[in-house]
Amino acid sequence: MNEVLDKYKREKGGEMSSYLFKPTRKQIKEACLWLLDRRRGKYDEAILNRFFKFKEGENKSHAIERVNGDRFKPILNFLTGETKSTTPANLELIAWLIDFRPRPLSFYLNSNTKHEYEAPLHKSTPPIHINNPLPIPETRVIEKTDKSITIISQINPTLKITTIVSL
Repeated sequence: MNEVLDKYKREKGGEMSSYLFKPTRKQIKEACLWLLDRRRGKYDEAILNRFFKFKEGENKSHAIERVNGDRFKPILNFLTGETKSTTPANLELIAWLIDFRPRPLSFYLNSNTKHEYEAPLHKSTPPIHINNPLPIPETRVIEKTDKSITIISQINPTLKITTIVSL
């Protein structure tokens, strides 16, 4: 997915740049260990379970420490451009490592976003009522997080309304 790789290249790992600027398999593993208890979004546990395949009740830190470094080679190859594609589980882990949002990627892919947080303007189709004098405003999503969605509606050329919806 180009957007994840673009964010990585643009920010070189962002908060995790000390691990991901010039990544190695060991640094990717260390970044996972460091973030394990720090990056706990609503869907992050499922992302980690998909990649690491934790057993029920297993200590996740110990499980990550025991993972063979070769498990991270496809991620390294993708980040360094040696390969042009990777598995969905690898992409999800990269998205988690670089804090790509929205996560999981299925949310991003199913949204109407062109950019990480911005959706294109679209006209809603008003319901058919005989006496419907009010037009439906143009709206767009300007930010999505795990906890809220910010929507802007343009009522007319001079009036815009911003709405934040908590999830």
